Amino acid sequence: MIRYDIAIAGAGPAGSVLALLAARAGYRVLLAERSRFDNPRFGETAPPELRVILARVGLEHLAQPPFCREAPEVLSVWGGVEPTSRHHIFSPYGAALHLDRRAFDEALALAARDAGADLKLGCAVRFGPQSPEGHIVQLPGEHARSNFAILAAGRAAGGLGLPYVRHYLDTNVGVAAHFSPPAGNFDSRTLIEAVPGGWIYFAALPSNTAIVVFVTSASLVPSERRARLRWWLEALAQTNVVRKALNGCRLPESVSVMDARGSYAKSGGGERWLAVGDARIAPDPLCGQGIIWAIDDAVSVVELLGRSGWHALAEEMRARTKHEVERYLVDRSYVYSSEKRFGSAPFWRSAPGHPPIYLQET
Repeated sequence: MIRYDIAIAGAGPAGSVLALLAARAGYRVLLAERSRFDNPRFGETAPPELRVILARVGLEHLAQPPFCREAPEVLSVWGGVEPTSRHHIFSPYGAALHLDRRAFDEALALAARDAGADLKLGCAVRFGPQSPEGHIVQLPGEHARSNFAILAAGRAAGGLGLPYVRHYLDTNVGVAAHFSPPAGNFDSRTLIEAVPGGWIYFAALPSNTAIVVFVTSASLVPSERRARLRWWLEALAQTNVVRKALNGCRLPESVSVMDARGSYAKSGGGERWLAVGDARIAPDPLCGQGIIWAIDDAVSVVELLGRSGWHALAEEMRARTKHEVERYLVDRSYVYSSEKRFGSAPFWRSAPGHPPIYLQET
């Protein structure tokens, strides 16, 4: 039976960077990813600070094409009809980044492999009962054993056999469609626009396509596919700046629904196991702040492993989660309370969900 020091479920930013740093530090690491990075991934905009974090772990090349394109400005219609601009020229770290998350996440996983982690793609993993020798790691057709288990499979993966408990702050979903430009290039700015049913987000991706996501309550989304598309297009028609950015584009023939709930781990760590990244705390998946928290989790875990035991590490991450959730709830309340135009609409009346954090004042 193969023995690992650390077994990680999920090769998103948190899992892959943790695997990378742990392998560099001499740990024997398993990094198991259920997909093969063959489908699009959502969560496209990252704040300028991502450049600093990537440089910190020696991956600064991922802040360049083809993994991303610069987004120099946020243009938002929020709390009033006039667009408000925040240009990243005022950031000491440069422009924000629109990421190709599939290519970006795959590059992170391959960097972990090159550092010495045992990367297994297309591999659904579960953790079996714990013993003094560590966790049983259940892999397709084989078992392994690991001293420590890391849950890094995102906000929707569940505990994978670990005693993991998650608390949801809302019922939000993101309903998304991709567009191709009729000619030339899309507007490189991040566009955000509140509408009666929620808010709509536009990002131009490195492939010169654009993604448009409508964030709303799950209960408001029609269940039938054609009705859902019509409903989505009606919401898009209520925008101004987003609709202008799509001028001349063909209308989509379908939309995709993804989990966009704000959530956090109520039980996110214990004896020889820990949740990191979106599995620990998941803000709005489109705002980009989650990727910063995820990579910071990875860096912090490896640093703490060098000077404290597993129990102390779990306690530290629990305290971090409590502090970040409290701050996040204050920020969410501030942002949503600034949009008063649609107070009678169901989405805004209950003010559920999590705000796009990059709208906050800094």
